[in-house]
Amino acid sequence: MLTQSWPLRLRNFTLVLGSMLIFTYLLLPMVTRSCGILNRMSVYLDANGIDPSRYYYTDVEQVIESERFLNNALNTE
Repeated sequence: MLTQSWPLRLRNFTLVLGSMLIFTYLLLPMVTRSCGILNRMSVYLDANGIDPSRYYYTDVEQVIESERFLNNALNTE
C-alpha cells in the first residue's frame, strides 16, 4: 500500500476543510438569500430568536402558543 507524503496529506486536508467552510458559510447563505421562502423563514427565525440547529424547541414561546392553538382547534369540534 502506498502512503502519501505528509505535505500532500496536509494539502488535501486543507483543500477539503476549505471547501467545507466555503460551502457552509458562503454558498448555503447565498442560496438562502436567493430563495424567497428560505429567506423569509431565516428572517422569521432570527427575529424570534429560534435556533434552527436545536432538535427540541420546548423552551421557545412559540411552541407553547402553537400547542395551545392546536389544543383549542382540536377540542372545539
